[in-house]
Amino acid sequence: MSNRLIDILDDESVNENLAYRKKVIPKLTELSDLIRDSIPMKEEDLVFVVDLMLDLEHSPDHRASKMELKYCNELWKKYKKCNELWKKYTK
Repeated sequence: MSNRLIDILDDESVNENLAYRKKVIPKLTELSDLIRDSIPMKEEDLVFVVDLMLDLEHSPDHRASKMELKYCNELWKKYKKCNELWKKYTK
């Protein structure tokens, strides 16, 4: 790998990792916000999502595993449903 900026910018793996992070991290941020806004909220769910986000931000080559993404999808469904029910009953 070269140290020249032009070579770094043209490096496919760097661009792939950047695109991956730009796609996944905002979704994880949205999930963490959803969890924070939920009543009740499980601290360990929030910690899992935030730790995953930080790991992806600080380790550019790291990708979330299929199991981690599946768990995030389950959390999304769980907290989305909780928030919808909470809004329904607090109107």
